[in-house]
Formats: sequence, structure tokens, C-alpha cells
Amino acid sequence: MSLAPAAALPNGTRNSTPTIRQLGLGDMREALRLGISDWRVCHTEVPMLALLAPVSAIMLAAIVTAPTLMPFFFPVCAGFALLGPMATIWFAALSRAREQTGSASAEEAAKAFDSRRRITIQNLGLIAVALYLGWIATAAYIYFNTLGALGPAHGLGFFASVVTTQTGWYMTAIGCLAGGVFAVIMLGIGLVSFPLALDRDITTGRALAIAAAAMVHNPAVILIWGALVAVMLVLGCLPALLGLALVMPILGHSTWHMYRRLIV
Repeated sequence: MSLAPAAALPNGTRNSTPTIRQLGLGDMREALRLGISDWRVCHTEVPMLALLAPVSAIMLAAIVTAPTLMPFFFPVCAGFALLGPMATIWFAALSRAREQTGSASAEEAAKAFDSRRRITIQNLGLIAVALYLGWIATAAYIYFNTLGALGPAHGLGFFASVVTTQTGWYMTAIGCLAGGVFAVIMLGIGLVSFPLALDRDITTGRALAIAAAAMVHNPAVILIWGALVAVMLVLGCLPALLGLALVMPILGHSTWHMYRRLIV
């Protein structure tokens, strides 16, 4: 699907009438390569580690002191994917600054957030948070109407119930289907709309419409990208969430380059 070509404005901001390109797997590989290159230059894992270390400690302490929270640990962690585009937008801003100026300057990256584009970014962030809360509420509803209906379970007993009982299998299947729906919605919104709002003066509705059109035009590549993101996030969560300090910056930088290949 092609819209009107985008022209660069005098201040470096492109206008809001883009062309949506057809992508291949080679574009995805190149976006990852460039994202890793940006990460190596920016060293953005350092602030992420400083942020994630206390979050990891709080979550582990909560599980130890309140084991009845164990059923919600996985939905909370899995839901990070819904917040990913919002949480990693700073990394995309650094990649944008490096692309435009040759230097990943924090001052240059911050300029995007001091413009009218900030309103659209904030609105998209609220949508991401609403989706995250909706997922947590949905996961809680599924749990309380499956395993939770049989009585409280925590610790190893909860995992045993999930793996060995028919109710646990049913809960897992329904939960995965529901999570998949939320993930596809966020993928369709987040891959394009957040970097688009960062890059151009555009309304929230227009950003969402272009994001949806981009996904319709490139369903296979975008779904493969979403699967790759999910795998990387799972691997990042395994070492007490601390692996996200590496995964999230790389994904944030790479998302910018995926956007630049999708939208011209």
C-alpha cells in the first residue's frame, strides 16, 4: 500500500504522508544488524540495568514473601512485550539522532520530546498501558475461572498443577490465545506508530491508521518480527529480568531501523 511520498521538512522532520514499503526477511536482518551497531555505540544497557535491578529485586521479594502471587508472575512478565514500544522509544530516539547527525547525542534525541510530537507519543503510551492493564485483568480472570477456582496454589504446587492437570492445560491454552491477541494488537500498533510519532508531526489517529496499514501490507514479515521479539524477551526475562538490560536496547534501536524500512 502506498500513500503520498514523504518529504523532509527544513528542521529534519519528515511530513505525515508516508509511503509504506514491502519488506523481506533481509530488511529484518539489516534492521537487527543496525540496531546492534547503535547499541554498541550508545551503551544503553547501563541505564537499563540500573532500572531493572531494583525491579527484579522487588518482584523476587514479592514472590518469596507472598507466594500466592506466583500465578501472576508470568502474565506480568509476558506483558512487558505490550509496553516494549513505549519503554524503548528513547533508544529509537537515539538511533534517529545518530542517523540524522552521525552522533547518538542525548541532547539531539531529546528534541523530539520537546515538540508537538510529544502529545502523540503520550497518547500512544496511554494506549500501551491500557492494553497492558487489560492483559493483566484478562489473565487474572482466566486464572480465577480455571486453576484459581480449585483453591489457592503457589510455589511448586502451582507449577505442578499447570503442568499435570487438565485444568492447568486449559488455563495455559486459553491464556496463550488471549495473550496472542493482545500481542498482535500491540505489534500492529507499536512497531510503526511510536517511531512514526517520534519522527513526524502526526496525530494519534493518523499514526494508528498508518501502523495498521503497514501491518496489513507486510503481515508475514511483521509477524516474524513479533515472534523474534517474543523469543528475545523470554530469554531476557530468564535471568531474573536482568537480561532485558541487553535485549530491550537492541530491540529499541532495531525497531527504529525496521520503521525506516517500512515507512519512507
